[in-house]
Amino acid sequence: MSDAERLRRRVGELSWWHAMDLGDGVVTPGGWDLRPAAGRIPWPGSLGGLRCLDVGTMDGFWAFEMERRGAAEVVATDLADPAAQDAPAGRAPGGPTPEARLRGRTFALAGEALGSRAEYRSRNVYDLDPSHDGEFDLVFAGYVLQMVRDPLRALEAIRSVCRGHLILLDTVSAPLSLLPAPLARLNARRGHLEWFVFNRAGLRQAVAMAGFEAEATTGLIRDTAGPGVAGTLSPSMRARHAIGVLGRSMAIRARARPSPPRR
Repeated sequence: MSDAERLRRRVGELSWWHAMDLGDGVVTPGGWDLRPAAGRIPWPGSLGGLRCLDVGTMDGFWAFEMERRGAAEVVATDLADPAAQDAPAGRAPGGPTPEARLRGRTFALAGEALGSRAEYRSRNVYDLDPSHDGEFDLVFAGYVLQMVRDPLRALEAIRSVCRGHLILLDTVSAPLSLLPAPLARLNARRGHLEWFVFNRAGLRQAVAMAGFEAEATTGLIRDTAGPGVAGTLSPSMRARHAIGVLGRSMAIRARARPSPPRR
């Protein structure tokens, strides 16, 4: 059995979130393909020599992307146990999570295949702490805010470990009319395990309230289905993506504002 066949077999034993090219023609069968979005991100120039953090890493796409772009050190955090994730009443999983569903295994395999030096840490975003995690020149948070009960608390925790830039990539809600829309909608896309989905103005406001100054934003980024779901989306789901009701994201690059002196 060739090395590529062995890797393909190991990849097939795990459940993937991201579509990633691991080399030798092996692409992970994730439901999200973020590779087109990587070219739309407003990166702050070269990442050479930077210490970077990927919050909510899942399989590690953004951690490995930052490393590929020259980051000197990359730390990736996520909740290894999905049962610890914020969930509305009635949606929280009952009982312990089976070992096969614990996160971090896909990250480890992808990192091995890519020869990565990125470090995985099981950490709740709320628990980020400069005394434990240190500070980072660049923090990437991809699709984190919509998954947490308290998005401003999450951003404040991120600000506590950020000494440089934040890149925030998140789903944004579609305007339903020409009338003013709320900055954020609770349970905006029913059927998804999400809390608040911001519109573009709301996302910028949340970043500002957490202690960042926005420097650049993208236009709307269309989500791309990965091989894990390509060809399986229902006609209604395809139509909703086509007209922009679903599948819309935006990225913001923001610089951490100096913290006010404590009295």
